[in-house]
Amino acid sequence: MKKFGLFVLMVAVASGMSAQYKTSVVTENGILNHLDIGVNVGTLGLGVEVAMPVGEYVRVRAGYNYMPRFTFHSDFNVETRSGGVGKLLEKVGKIDEKLAEYGIDLNDEGYAEYKEMFDKFSQIEAKDYVTLSMKPTLHQFKFMVDVLPFKNKHWSFTAGFYAGPAAVADAVSLDKESLLLEAINTYNGIYAEYPVKGINGTWLHAPGKAADDPFYKYGMAGFSLGTFEDGDKAMMVPGADNRARGEMRVSKVRPYLGVGYNTHLSKDKRWKLNVDAGILFLCGAPSIYVDNVYKFDASSLVLDENDFYVSGIGVDSYDKYYGEMLRYDWDGVREKYIDCSDVRNGVDLVRDLKDIPGKAGDIIDVVSKVKVYPNLSVGVSYRIF
Repeated sequence: MKKFGLFVLMVAVASGMSAQYKTSVVTENGILNHLDIGVNVGTLGLGVEVAMPVGEYVRVRAGYNYMPRFTFHSDFNVETRSGGVGKLLEKVGKIDEKLAEYGIDLNDEGYAEYKEMFDKFSQIEAKDYVTLSMKPTLHQFKFMVDVLPFKNKHWSFTAGFYAGPAAVADAVSLDKESLLLEAINTYNGIYAEYPVKGINGTWLHAPGKAADDPFYKYGMAGFSLGTFEDGDKAMMVPGADNRARGEMRVSKVRPYLGVGYNTHLSKDKRWKLNVDAGILFLCGAPSIYVDNVYKFDASSLVLDENDFYVSGIGVDSYDKYYGEMLRYDWDGVREKYIDCSDVRNGVDLVRDLKDIPGKAGDIIDVVSKVKVYPNLSVGVSYRIF
């Protein structure tokens, strides 16, 4: 609203200045001797603008457009290495039964933290997707130069630019998804610690059967985003606020070319109908940025002849685990697990990744091909003087 108020103030000042110098040599030569103010609606949203001639066949326009924040929803898959997250949550929610097989009762002293977590999992709707709300955030100023080459001045050819914030749309998970995303974050936190200390020193597999362990089998949970250019897998997890977010960005300055048609609506020729059609150039495909993206080699485990890590994920013959977040290591003196997580922020889904699956991939495929945006608007203007 501040920007719109500033625009109105500029219009008022321009009107006053133009009226003050109406009889000057400048206006007598057809420069700034009229002021039109108008409103319009179209594919770029709602707009207001002012227009003044700078010669007999040239006009300049300045204005402001705002896209109303309508919302649409879309579902995005949440996965693990072994399938959807729904089955994982069902299995984790029954870990108390698995622990009972090893003589552990989560009601005993010392297990309160785990009991609270697993009870929470058992109450969550076990589904394999999260719904995101997507909204445009587009608002921009414009400056246009119209050339009116014909005597009746109905037709115009336009060149100019729009300028505004680079962020033009965002997506965020719905409030109702917070519990599920919190569960995913909690699970990933347990999973990152599990190979080191199990659950209070107890693992959910028999000796030599680590590959059957539910944590090892499912691995990390999150939004599968395909692969990086080098082939490493990309997995996005919810943020610390248990939300999933994305933001679309384009160039701050967007050139424009178009054509217009103008005709009078009243006998005194003060009211006019204005139709504009043209192309807004985005200066390249938009970018869609997300944070909290893990990058890891998801191929099968490979060790060298000395049993040192080479690549991949898996369990070796000694039940030592190599995963997305942790990796078993031996420095020649002692065995240990090291944090090998590679978490990246500001990952561009359009340029940094490929083979994005599901609906997210379909959206990215469309966005990657969009380098221009069509404008079709209809407006009404009034000549103040």
